[in-house]
Amino acid sequence: MSQKREGLYGINPLLEALRAGNRDFDKVHVAKGTHGRGVEEIIEICRKDNIPVYFESRESLDRISGTKKHQGVFAFAAAKGYSSVEEILSVAEKRGEVPFILILDGIEDPRNLGAIIRTADGAGVHGVIIPKHRSSGLSSTVAKTSAGAVEHIPVSRETNLVRTIEFLQKKGLWIYGLELKGEKEYTDTTYDIPLAIVIGSEGKGIRESIRKACDVTIRIPLFGRINSLNVSVATGIILFEIAKQRTKV
Repeated sequence: MSQKREGLYGINPLLEALRAGNRDFDKVHVAKGTHGRGVEEIIEICRKDNIPVYFESRESLDRISGTKKHQGVFAFAAAKGYSSVEEILSVAEKRGEVPFILILDGIEDPRNLGAIIRTADGAGVHGVIIPKHRSSGLSSTVAKTSAGAVEHIPVSRETNLVRTIEFLQKKGLWIYGLELKGEKEYTDTTYDIPLAIVIGSEGKGIRESIRKACDVTIRIPLFGRINSLNVSVATGIILFEIAKQRTKV
């Protein structure tokens, strides 16, 4: 069976995919007149790895890529593969760190998923777990919004998040769920332990069955008239509080 292919566009997503070396590339298209350090490195890696580079007019690249947001580069490559939960845990083990995992329940907007993956990579998360249903999967939009971070952080796609949580608990992880009315404020919580943070969608939050499986629920206090935050913003607040505690900054 042939491997699924997808289009990659944008300088950072394409460059990070080439740097990571985890995908098989058919060819790379570059718009004539496109310059800059990132584009030069893309061409250099392609030449080194024997990946054909085709120089196109910008109009042709618009047509080939199906978008005008390509930043002058586009490629067809093997689709980004998913990892297992065990592989995510092994990342922490190889780094000599206690596990730090992000579980996303129902993030259906690929731009939110991409932004969250970018933030997770910046905060040192070992891996991200998403459900097979009611969630965006990995795509070129996710890769673009993540600025290429999706190439460097493992993502697992699981059928049953409750069973996944129970598996992690058996492995010694604590499961913290972010809720609007969580039991504890996020700054009054200790995070230097093996843990997974569960974050739900903006509209519905964490599903009840998953909330019940969490060991602790935490909240971000709000002081204005709007009683919620964008999910990627809330995720950033939590993840960098955890990173701060773990690195003793």
